[in-house]
Amino acid sequence: MYIRQALQLARQSLAESSPTADLDAQVLLCHVLQCNSAHLIAWPDKQLDDAQQRHFLQIIERRRQGHPVAHLTGQREFWSMDFMVDESTLIPRPETETLIEYVLEKHSHQSSLKLLDMGTGSGALAIVLAKENPGWQVHACDISPQAIQLAERNRDKHEINNLTLVKSDWFSDIDDTDYDIIISNPPYIDADDPHLDQGDVRFEPASALISGNQGMKDIEHLCSQAKGHLKKAGWLIVEHGYNQAEQVAVCFTKNGYSEITQKQDLSAHIRMTAGRT
Repeated sequence: MYIRQALQLARQSLAESSPTADLDAQVLLCHVLQCNSAHLIAWPDKQLDDAQQRHFLQIIERRRQGHPVAHLTGQREFWSMDFMVDESTLIPRPETETLIEYVLEKHSHQSSLKLLDMGTGSGALAIVLAKENPGWQVHACDISPQAIQLAERNRDKHEINNLTLVKSDWFSDIDDTDYDIIISNPPYIDADDPHLDQGDVRFEPASALISGNQGMKDIEHLCSQAKGHLKKAGWLIVEHGYNQAEQVAVCFTKNGYSEITQKQDLSAHIRMTAGRT
């Protein structure tokens, strides 16, 4: 099988199951051949060997069944950095860059700062902020041992020296009370949300997606508990669902936060709320 034939076969196979069949075919073939997309264009008549062909057909079939491309390749780009991903954590998504942008916009002028990332997953948020601000002291936690192991691998891959990772069920094993900022992309999807049966989330851990009380339980827990771990005038910053802006603002207000700020993602949905103790 030649490169051009492999791409054509993949496009046809994925046409009904993926809205990005052409891109999926290219990304997955580049992964199998360990090349970039320019190689596919330059060498359309290059032949795949037997092992490459078998591997490509296997992952195309898994993609046809709905498995995320990031799980099939084992990586996802976030903030122009490559992160290793697996089925133990959420796949980093573009809308989460809204939180990164806000933190950098408001706090990058501070050469030293202490920050905690709650529920770090792959470690993407904490690693980006630690890399962008090497003078900061960044901590991150997750309840999942597998997630912590993955975050450690990503930390080491990007040679981050100012990030400490710890296993903790939210604040249960967090003793420090002097954080300048606490950030989180917590579970915030209601168990009955129909989106849970669609797309990549079908293959991601439910514990990282679903929260009780119509998706607000973990956000409410963060709002009530974070104050005991923040400095005076410290910030809590959380990502939330596109339709939760009002509920989250009320939660922040009820828990005594001030200077409450909300920020839209690139799709013009309010996806982030910040408040000061």
